[in-house]
Amino acid sequence: MTEKRIQQLIAKALASTAIDLTRYYHMCWWEGRLRCLHVHHTKDVHPVFFAAPGEAFAEALNERQWQLLTERIAAYCRTHNVTASGRPPRSKAGAREESSWQRPTLTGFDSIRLRRLLATAGSPETSTKAHVEGLRCLLETADTVSPEEVPRDVVTMNSRVRLKNRRGREEMRVSLVFPADASGNGDREPARVSVLTPTGLAILGRRVGDNVEGRVRIHELLYQPEAAGDFDL
Repeated sequence: MTEKRIQQLIAKALASTAIDLTRYYHMCWWEGRLRCLHVHHTKDVHPVFFAAPGEAFAEALNERQWQLLTERIAAYCRTHNVTASGRPPRSKAGAREESSWQRPTLTGFDSIRLRRLLATAGSPETSTKAHVEGLRCLLETADTVSPEEVPRDVVTMNSRVRLKNRRGREEMRVSLVFPADASGNGDREPARVSVLTPTGLAILGRRVGDNVEGRVRIHELLYQPEAAGDFDL
């Protein structure tokens, strides 16, 4: 989704909201689209990109706020495969395609470590800034379960995964790791792919059979630490 289209969606969300200056609002993803809603509109966990007093929204956002909102929403759209229409694409796969739009699932252990990663990220370079924001959005969106309860077909940190393009002609094996452990694959497989990359963000918390990054499907989970009883990985 282009920056221009994102800003159009932001403007539309703001225009459709009757702002009360005495309340706090946030820009969020709710019921399949971008909304500007008061912060207590629901108790359900959902992606939130920016929050401020009603006065800030009523008087128009400043340049920095527009930039921040645009970057966060762009990162969310990339990791959740949202198109210019503001919704995930439909395909002949129908029901399974819809399942890719469901919330990702993280273990509590992974969630804690990933939040620590964000806390120590500091001011990332431009090349990784969108990925940091993408991870932040993913953490806000994901369902969190204990390591013992995570489904055995969910990609968790340090899982090894076999990916295939949707025509089944090409495949790649990757291990999802923290940035410090990442490396190119060279002549070895699986490649150690950082969670702070488009592929890493796309597969984290997703399930076998889900389509990610448009044309790639999670074909097989070769190893999941929790399923193997390796709860400290």
